[in-house]
Order: sequence, then structure tokens, then C-alpha cells
Amino acid sequence: MDAIDAFKSLGFDHVQHSNLRWFSQHLEKLQELDLRWKLEEQFGELAKLRVLDTKIIGNGAEVAQSEAKKVYDAFFKFWREAAKHLIDSDTFTFEDQKYYAYIDEYQKRGKFPPSAARYRHVFVDEFQDINPLDMALVKAIVKRNRATITIAGDDDQAIFEWRGTTPEYILNPDKYFDSPFDTHILEVNYRSPRNIVRHSQNLIKHNRRRVDKRIRASENSREAQIQIEKTSNLAEALEYVHNLYKTCVVQGENPSRVAIIGCKRSQIIPYQVYFASKNIPFYAAEDLQVFLSGTFDRLLDLLRIKTRDDTTQSQKQVVSDLLKLCALVKRYLLSKKDRESLLRHLQRAEPATMSDGINALSSYRGPLKGSNTERSMSLSMAESISSFMESANVSEALLTLSEHFEGLQSDFGKAAEDVFFTDPPFLQLAEYASTYGDDYYRFIDDIEQAKEELVYTSPFEDDDGESESTESQRRPMHLMTALRAKGKEFDTVVLLDVVDGIWPHKNAKSDYLVMAIDILKDMGRTDEEIETKLNSLDATKNITRLGEAERRVFYVAFTRAKQRVVMLVPSRFGGKETTISPYVGELGLSD
Repeated sequence: MDAIDAFKSLGFDHVQHSNLRWFSQHLEKLQELDLRWKLEEQFGELAKLRVLDTKIIGNGAEVAQSEAKKVYDAFFKFWREAAKHLIDSDTFTFEDQKYYAYIDEYQKRGKFPPSAARYRHVFVDEFQDINPLDMALVKAIVKRNRATITIAGDDDQAIFEWRGTTPEYILNPDKYFDSPFDTHILEVNYRSPRNIVRHSQNLIKHNRRRVDKRIRASENSREAQIQIEKTSNLAEALEYVHNLYKTCVVQGENPSRVAIIGCKRSQIIPYQVYFASKNIPFYAAEDLQVFLSGTFDRLLDLLRIKTRDDTTQSQKQVVSDLLKLCALVKRYLLSKKDRESLLRHLQRAEPATMSDGINALSSYRGPLKGSNTERSMSLSMAESISSFMESANVSEALLTLSEHFEGLQSDFGKAAEDVFFTDPPFLQLAEYASTYGDDYYRFIDDIEQAKEELVYTSPFEDDDGESESTESQRRPMHLMTALRAKGKEFDTVVLLDVVDGIWPHKNAKSDYLVMAIDILKDMGRTDEEIETKLNSLDATKNITRLGEAERRVFYVAFTRAKQRVVMLVPSRFGGKETTISPYVGELGLSD
């Protein structure tokens, strides 16, 4: 159902896109909107469901076979039938509220509404956040009603591209509505302090794909306190935030609301554990509670396997543990056929220890992730599993999982809060675990205890009729990602890990280029052809989009503060020395 909805969000139409030619033409339109990356993401989801086959490209990465005809035959024909069936059976999802309305408007095209039912003017707010389905619905309403339209929004706050939205619509409305627009810019900011407005405008002007504005603060605006706090390690950062809590909340005459904002959810992992251990009440949306994640449970399962390595086990337990490890080493789960073949091989080997099991895996010559020529995939998986099992301590084990187990990254690394690209999700958790040494049992027990003690708000009304949002306002400490901060205000904002590689993400350019090069090599292109292709407009546009999208996210996070912004700058991150984020210089601040 999620895959069906995703194609609706991208503007596919089961009525109009009735053959491969129309399907391919819509794919081209989405590429013009810089949404090719979103298509590839959806093709990857279909590969996880085993709807699409996968292939191994030049750098050893496993990707979906996403040629238009393959997607059309394997999924889109079914999608058209499924979309029609859901309408006929009156089955609605959230996305269908828009999709069904669009289909209804489209089917009534040319039928001018009666005067009493006609819309004469359409106003759309937050227009920077619309996706192709939203656009299709708005256009259909405007066209059938012969209405005028006003759109409002801020292209500098277009930060929801991860869900298929695109700022192209608000940047070029004339092009997509086929009619001219008059533009009016609201230039006075009545919310933010003067220096926040000034510095944030310095930052966002580095984006080229935007409408130029001359935003200024209102005359009675105040100045905020802006701090750059350098820390040696995570322990210092946690202690700083704890002291901030005591100063702003516990000891303050007027308790402040404090937001701890990370670029991605993995950054708030240690703060959730730490706050729970210190009995500090905090609020985080339930889906940002990392300990409620199924992937996090799988992570703990792998650590439990590590604790069994030195103990006597049954053959059945060794085989079961090894198959769990094999399932998460690569991005996609083993197919049923591969798993059954590998299971038979391991059972015949009768491994008494995990080491025996890894040796048996190394010798496996059967099917595994497609081609397993000369045991290449077997050896690769065995090497990754060995690295994990040979880890000397908890911290090293977590870093090894982050580096070698792609199956654990899907829930964290490319989650919605991660903007676009995978990054090893457990770096800060590994640093937090450094005090545990090789005591895996104590680490797991503490995590389990933190899970039980975590405070989160459920979406229901309490006995006084107060909703979740009312309850959340009472909590002084808020943990969130930058995407969740949009539309909110806090007295104090703490931005986590303001270093290059996090703000902006280190893979914002390199991942796209590596993927593009590997795909072109896989297609048999020469070095000259690859260079020409990468110098094309599409390659340039994708790289620009990635960098500018991340700058917009930081811009939104920075402008949430009413009184104070604190940027935490660790000297080391993930075991490596850091440099301060280039965004600090772009703000016009000195470190």
C-alpha cells in the first residue's frame, strides 16, 4: 500500500498513463522536476519487496533494475489495476483523499460547475511543500472552475523534498500553470530577533536556485544570543546540555523551552538515553523514539549474538544466528530461494561455533544475491560478519555494524529525517558506548532500561480534553530533527554537531557522483562518455539540488530560536577530527 501511495504522490495517473509510452513520458517529467532520486528510492523499495530484480554495480552496491519497461511490466500494470480496484471498493488511504479528488476533477474536465458550486478563486498556502499529486489536483480544480489562483510560501523553507515535493513549482509557477503570475514579496519578519534574521539571510543567499529577497526584522525586534560551544567529546556535550537544562528550566524564574535539534535522528540517540538516565522529562514525537524502531531491536539482536560467541551453542543456534547476520549484511534481505539453499548448506556443515559457521559460509558456492561467481558474494559476506564477531569492544562492534551491515541502515540512514543520503547511523551511540569497554551485557541492559523509562506522548486526549500538542508544550526539553522543527519556536535552540560532514552531509555530492559513475560504467560507457554525461545539465542540477536542500534545512533549524542559539562543535566525530561547518562562515559568524 505504501508503494501504491508513493506512485500516486509522484503524480502517476491510472486513467491517463495507460501504456508504456505515457508511463515513460511521466518519468521524464519527474526527471525535469529533479525527482529522479525519488524514483530511484521507490524502485529500491520495490526491490525490497522483491517486485523488481536487483543488480550489483561497479562499486559492489546492490541497486534495483529500474529501466522503464522493467518497472512498467513488473509493477505499473499491477499499480493501475490496484488503483482502480481501491476506488471501486471505496478503500481510502490518507493519500487517496487527494488522489480520488484529482481523478474526480479530471473525469469532469470540460464540465463547468453550476454557479453555486463554482470556485472563483483558489488560495494555496505553503506552496513550497507540494508534490506532483498536489499540483495535479490544484491545476485540475483551477482549470475546471476557470478560477484565479494565489499561491503563498517560502522557497527558502522547502525542506520536504524527501517525500517527493519540489521547490520547482513555487520557483516557476508560470511554467507549470501555463499562465503568468504577479509576485509579491513579504519582506518584514515579525518573529525572529534582528541578528537571527541578518545571519540567516547571509546563509541562504548562498543558494542560487531561489527567489532573491531583502528580508528584514521588524523595528521592535530584539537581539538574540548566538553561541558556538566547542566540546572535546560527546560526554562534554551531554554535560553542557544538562547544565543548560538546570539553568534554563530548573533554576530559571521563567522556565524556558529548549529544543535539541539534530540534522538526523541518529544524533539524538545518546541524548534520549542520557535524559532517561537523569530523569529529565523531554518530548520527542513517537516516531522519532529510536528505541521503538524495529531496526534498533535488530541491532540489539546482533549484539546478543556477539555475546554468545564464546559460549557453547547448539548447531541450530549457530545456524540461526548466522542467517540473521547474513540477512542484514547487504541492503536487501535474502530471497527465499537463496535463504533455503544457504540454510541447507550450513546444516550439512554442522557448525559447532560461529567461527565454523563463517567458514562454512565462505565455502558456499550456491546462489546468493544473484551471481556468486567464485564465491565472491559468500566471501564478502563472511568477511563482514567476521569483522563484527572479532570486534574488541561495544564501541568497535557498533562502528563495524555501521560500516558493514547495510541492512541496518535502511531504517536510520535513509529515513525521512535524513534528508537524502545514507550515513552510518551509530557513530554517536558508539562514542557513548566507549565507557562500557567489552561489557556487552551491561550496555544492552542499560539500553533496555532506558527504553522502559523513556517518556513519550501518545496521540490521544487526556481526561481534561487536552491534546498531544498541548501536553508537549509543557515539556521543557524537546528532541527533534531539523525537519520536525519547521513551524515551531523555542526560547533556546541547541544545534548538534555543527561540523562539516553533518551540516552539510558529507555525501551530498560524492554519493551522487559515485552512483552515476558506477551506473554509466555498468552500461559500458567509455571514460570520455562518462565525463560528458557528468558535465551535462542533469548531473549539475542534481548536485546543486542536494547542496541547496541541505542549506535550507540548516536555515530552518537556525531560525527557530527566540532568545538564544547554541551551536555545539565537537572536536572529534566518529573517531575523526572535525572542522566547523561551512554554514557558520556563511552565517557571517566567526568560530
